[in-house]
Amino acid sequence: MLPPKKRQPGEYIRKLGEQRQQSAILRYALAGGVFVGTLFLVSIFSNSSVGIVLFLGGLTTSYYLYSNGQYLMKRAGDAQNGAKAETQVAALLLPLQRQGWQVEYNLRIRKWGDADVVLYSPKGNWFVIDVKSHSGTKVYESGRLRKCYGRNTYDFQEGDLISKVKGQASEVKSLKNARWVTGMLCFTRGDVDIPGNNAGGVYVVTANNLVNTLLQLDS
Repeated sequence: MLPPKKRQPGEYIRKLGEQRQQSAILRYALAGGVFVGTLFLVSIFSNSSVGIVLFLGGLTTSYYLYSNGQYLMKRAGDAQNGAKAETQVAALLLPLQRQGWQVEYNLRIRKWGDADVVLYSPKGNWFVIDVKSHSGTKVYESGRLRKCYGRNTYDFQEGDLISKVKGQASEVKSLKNARWVTGMLCFTRGDVDIPGNNAGGVYVVTANNLVNTLLQLDS
């Protein structure tokens, strides 16, 4: 049986987003400080080659810090979107909980970070769900999950999502002493165009189809 729920949906990734945002603000502050300090030093050494070296070095450092801050701020936004997606999925799972399903959020596992959602049905079936907020239409090509926008198809920057979910399912199986754990990917945005929603043994669904798919797999 699952232990009492210890973490809230989206808790881990929300904290990660806050940390990234704080780091980004620090980079912005450092970039501004370096730029101001560079201008001050250049004013002192304005009549020598040292001033030029200081200006170029300070400008390069300031730009690097600012660019790094922008990257971290974008990553913070991605994390917040992920937290919202996990919260959305949690709301969809409430009817199942009323039917006796047990739900655990953000379960820490050794190799794969954390499992967004782990479910245990009244019939004794286990599921692990990795929640994503990517848009586009998800397809399964040559053993890899990809996303389509019009005629263009792209890989996921996170790498092989199917292997990741399989790894999570294996870890949860070991942690919970389960006979089998079904791996699932749930996207809160975009569509899925995969026959049977089965991609190499992992079920890929939209948020709207999540509960129905779980009930079908549990029957």
